[in-house]
Amino acid sequence: MTNSILSLDVIKDKDAYSIDDNITINVKFSLGGDIRNSFNEKNWTDAWNNNDNQFKLKYGVKLNSGGLRKHNVGKPIDTYRKASIFWTRNPKLVNPVKEKRIWVQVAKNFEPYIKLTEA
Repeated sequence: MTNSILSLDVIKDKDAYSIDDNITINVKFSLGGDIRNSFNEKNWTDAWNNNDNQFKLKYGVKLNSGGLRKHNVGKPIDTYRKASIFWTRNPKLVNPVKEKRIWVQVAKNFEPYIKLTEA
């Protein structure tokens, strides 16, 4: 099984911080490999039929200071992203050629996003 993290971006809110500043960063990445390729309509449907209706990804962010004596800055933060698999009768989501009724809703910046294709 080959998996990889692609296009990893860590975006900071400013260039320099004082000792009392709060640090705000945004982390953005894509998944590639077997884990991404297996996230398709056939597997969504199989998962739904087995009462497995969520895909959850957990990742952590840990900051270290630079220099000769490196040490942790703050505490590590664990966060989750999840996709919900759901059944629908919505005609806009159903391909007229196939009887597709299982779809995935991904939370993107806390807003639901429904993928209309596998790509």
